[in-house]
Amino acid sequence: MKKYPTAKSRLLVGTFLTVCAVAPPATVQAQSTSAEPSLEEIVVTGSRIRRDPLNEIAPIMNIGIDDIDQTGVTNLGAALQQLPITGSAVNTRFNVPGNSGFPQDGSGIGAGAVQLSLRNIGAKRTLILVDGRRWIAGASASGVPSVVDMNTIPANMIQRIEILQDGASAIYGSDAIGGVVNVITNKNFDGLKFDYHIGQYLGDGDGQDTDFSALWGGGNDDAHFVFSASYTEEGEVLTSDRARSAFPVPDTTSCDVSGTRCSSFTPQGRFILGPNLGGSSLTLNQGALNDGGANVPAFDPNNPTAGDFSSFTSADRFNYNGPGFNYLRTPSERVNLFTHVDYALSEDINLFARASYTNRTSDTRGAPEPLCLGNDCGNAILNNFFISADNPYNPFGADLSVANGNLDFFGRRPLESGPRLFYQDVDTFFVSTGLEGKFGVGDRSFYWDATLSYGDNQGFQEKENSHNAARLQVAMGDPSVCAATPNCVPFNFFGGQGPDGNGSITQEMLDFVTYTQRDFSEQTLEDFAFNISGDIASLPAGELAFAAGFEYRDHQGAFRPDPIAARGETAGIPSGATSGAFDVTEVYGELNVPLIADASFAKYLELNVAVRSSDYSTSGSEGTYKAGLLWQVNDALSLRSSLSTGLRAPGIGELFGGAARADFTFLDPCADYLGQLGSNNGGRDAAQSQTIISNCAALGVPAGTAQTNPQLSAVSAGNANLKAETSESLTAGIVFNPNVDWAERFTASLDFYDLEIDDAIQGIDPGDLINACVNTGDPFFCSGIERGGSGRVNLVNNQLQNIGGIEASGADVMFNFHSNANAAGQFTAKMNATFLDKYIERTANPDGSETINDRTGTHTDETFERAFPELRATTTLGWNSNANWNGSVSFRYTDSMETASGETLDSALFTDVQFSFIPPIANDSVKLTVGLNNAFDEDPPVLDTSLVGLSLVSHDIPGRVGYLRISYTPQ
Repeated sequence: MKKYPTAKSRLLVGTFLTVCAVAPPATVQAQSTSAEPSLEEIVVTGSRIRRDPLNEIAPIMNIGIDDIDQTGVTNLGAALQQLPITGSAVNTRFNVPGNSGFPQDGSGIGAGAVQLSLRNIGAKRTLILVDGRRWIAGASASGVPSVVDMNTIPANMIQRIEILQDGASAIYGSDAIGGVVNVITNKNFDGLKFDYHIGQYLGDGDGQDTDFSALWGGGNDDAHFVFSASYTEEGEVLTSDRARSAFPVPDTTSCDVSGTRCSSFTPQGRFILGPNLGGSSLTLNQGALNDGGANVPAFDPNNPTAGDFSSFTSADRFNYNGPGFNYLRTPSERVNLFTHVDYALSEDINLFARASYTNRTSDTRGAPEPLCLGNDCGNAILNNFFISADNPYNPFGADLSVANGNLDFFGRRPLESGPRLFYQDVDTFFVSTGLEGKFGVGDRSFYWDATLSYGDNQGFQEKENSHNAARLQVAMGDPSVCAATPNCVPFNFFGGQGPDGNGSITQEMLDFVTYTQRDFSEQTLEDFAFNISGDIASLPAGELAFAAGFEYRDHQGAFRPDPIAARGETAGIPSGATSGAFDVTEVYGELNVPLIADASFAKYLELNVAVRSSDYSTSGSEGTYKAGLLWQVNDALSLRSSLSTGLRAPGIGELFGGAARADFTFLDPCADYLGQLGSNNGGRDAAQSQTIISNCAALGVPAGTAQTNPQLSAVSAGNANLKAETSESLTAGIVFNPNVDWAERFTASLDFYDLEIDDAIQGIDPGDLINACVNTGDPFFCSGIERGGSGRVNLVNNQLQNIGGIEASGADVMFNFHSNANAAGQFTAKMNATFLDKYIERTANPDGSETINDRTGTHTDETFERAFPELRATTTLGWNSNANWNGSVSFRYTDSMETASGETLDSALFTDVQFSFIPPIANDSVKLTVGLNNAFDEDPPVLDTSLVGLSLVSHDIPGRVGYLRISYTPQ
């Protein structure tokens, strides 16, 4: 991995080490222990009031560090994405920087990041906390996101993770619409602990993972410190190394297949001539020589497929999933440092400080950057490209341009340039300090804390083998202009790979038209929070408890694209700069009211209410509330319900994002609307309806117009007038926790949820906009669609607006069983499942109508694909022996789904096994763990609409993963 240290990143590391250095001296305990959760009243995620953790008023999933270890993966985010409650989010299988550009919301592509999306409503609507406090969002130098990169949280510092399966904006503010993930660190760890993990795909020998971590903690009566250091390397898997993804159509071995999605941009070139030259679609024959002198390919306008040219067919298309081009899993390296210090200033006041630093280097890649000239190229320079008849390599004997009718679309994949290589280097620093304590008023105790936090995230991305479209125009235009330009030499676009197959584009040509693109992003978070809680009165059923607080946050962010990309001179994806800031001041109050205790029909009944007021410098003031009811019928049975409102304020990228282009795969309804060309030739196999035929003709689209590029372009920008998204959430559940003789622990719960989001921030889906225009001919829809002279779509303009809505409902089921210990040991069973009853997306149209998409049980074919299975479930059966042995088997199930094209994505069941052994050496300080993920080598279901043949968000990639973990805890 490339490293790009900056002066500021070195300063942040120095600050981190300074915080570590001020840790008070402490005596390290010989025994390694983790503090067991106390049954005293504590703060549980979803409430600021201290309470008995057994009486949770909201559905909370508790994930222990052992549960994370049991997944056998080295990535915390990847482990949590296996939970059924999570949905589609960026992960290490996203390798799309060359195609997707910059998303509409200004968040950037998140290359190398791993994010979480509770309830499948988007990662930006899931709030990530560490020890109850907000964490800095992460970027990868392509925008300013509002989403935390889970790579920045070290897994070995985790004691447990609490996942609130309910909205909590009244408690925590913005972003907690889908739920809250609260990572609780092991602040009380004593001793030393070392872990080493190594694994890989066994049958293919790739995707190697290596992880080494160390944890050190100690203290005395007044002070305690914990220090963590870890290094993780995750290896790549190439698309070419799996049969499923070796070609764009899954499990094929050629581009010459039905429905091929291989590229028109080929090393030999594709040349669709304009109408004045006959309109032929040609390619250069293999082995032809074009040296710009005595040997130039022969072209006969009266017989265009004679000589050195032939008709372009599916067999000529290019496989961009070929060897060395694309990743199926992206590689990365991470270094995490974390420290926490507690110091007792007095019996009732404690000083704390924590600091975290993460460096992530990762890379993504794509096939050589396609060079597109003429219609459909999404760039003003390329759309209006001019090729001089005097260019020595021009075989057509005429000036070539769309304007003069000689050029329609020219495309070439310059293998000589090498693949697109994207390298990300991301530094994330977070430090917080504060005081916490208690004081008494009469016989009552009140607890308070005041925290000041600062986070900084810097992302740098370098893209090698980019092409400068402006320079390409100079090199292919008037040769006299090129001769007068320093370092310019005429560019050989028309030479193919030449007789020897090594290409016709020389290094001298590449030196002039290629460049290395460098983009940079940064954002900061300043946060001050004060909380106070306690009991204020005694009621017949218990104590009337309250919590209140104040929080002020300041968010700043910027994205600085490479100047060539910012000017729109790149042959790749152009982008605009982003810069902006906002702040928010919030106050909240929460009240816990015990209503009934020790009655015949209610052992305990309580009401919990909370309100919050948020004043944003950008989107104005918003208020939220939450009301929850807990009815403990008896010792074994509890009922719970809550009603809440939520909000998500627009982020910096959404508010201030510069105009940026993103490409999306979509077949224009007007492409070959008479069905004359066939699907393998940029058209369709059957004619459209008469309404569409008439509307396409009215839009100026000629019959027989092929869509030469399967990807169209959309441009969007931030909108400073956006207001906050709002939501309403209703949950109701039942918990059964009997005390039985035949089990040490038995718990089951069923929770229903119903969630509605209004004013969701989005641009109109560009495909929906094109469909609406073509189906209705209404200028409301068609005004945002730019078509070129050929009738093809050049660009779709869809600025962000508050025009969306989401309706989601379903149920979560949890089961947890621990047997009594016996001579054979102890057996455990745990199951989590999420049933999706409804998921509907609503988009308001300019004419006041709505576009409604029912996503329930479907899988989308978007660039950032999403999966909405009606059932996801994980089940783990475990065994702990009495002789230092234990083992587990886990089952991960995903229900079948339908795609928009009518394809069925079959259900999938993956099985993981793990065994651990503590050998009788070194005082039982060593623990050995071996495991297999996807133990039965189950292939994921085929997804025909995906360019890699499988779902990137719902299923494993093909292969069996084996791993070994060694843990050493000196005694």
